[in-house]
Amino acid sequence: MIKIAITEDHTIFTEGIKTLLLTDKEILLQQSFQNIADTLEGLEATTAVLLLDINLPDGNGIDACKTLLKKYPELKIIALTNFEESAFVRQMIKNGAMGYLLKNTDKTELVTAIKTVLSGERFLPKKIQELLLNDSLGKVTPSAFFIPKLTTREKQVLDLIVKEYTTEEISEAISLSTKTVESHRTNLFQKLGVKNSAGLVRVAFEKGFL
Repeated sequence: MIKIAITEDHTIFTEGIKTLLLTDKEILLQQSFQNIADTLEGLEATTAVLLLDINLPDGNGIDACKTLLKKYPELKIIALTNFEESAFVRQMIKNGAMGYLLKNTDKTELVTAIKTVLSGERFLPKKIQELLLNDSLGKVTPSAFFIPKLTTREKQVLDLIVKEYTTEEISEAISLSTKTVESHRTNLFQKLGVKNSAGLVRVAFEKGFL
């Protein structure tokens, strides 16, 4: 029996993964966590594979990947995320991840990925392989080379947005009015060329702000 765990802060998605694997006689989802701290503290030594989200309440899966592998060197980590950008894939692999899956994965692909990384090989879906190939061929947007300069306050606000803080929570955390926080958020959208918080998180990783 292959014992796996998942670190994902959306309970509904975790339940979906459990349902996918419910009838599989070879794989057991034995643990689930909602943040990095609990994963580091509670992951069982018998866990063979960890499905790790990138955007988590207390940090990001990219940094967590390296930290987890220092504590559990035999662990195989597969990123399980909505982010399709090559920058995320490369950073996860650089930090030791053996696989990268998108959250729209199906049971067949998930099981294949788990068995592949356990055999010591890396697993990347065809879509991700094509993404990396296009990137290596230079098919990137000009904006990828531009790194805007952020103020100290903007960086603070950005960090808290990535951690999914609300405007009110950010206001309280760094002692600013909600109006000022919204102003910083708007500036971040403009500087990073995005329209919403999801885009903000994506570009923040791509530009190396996190």
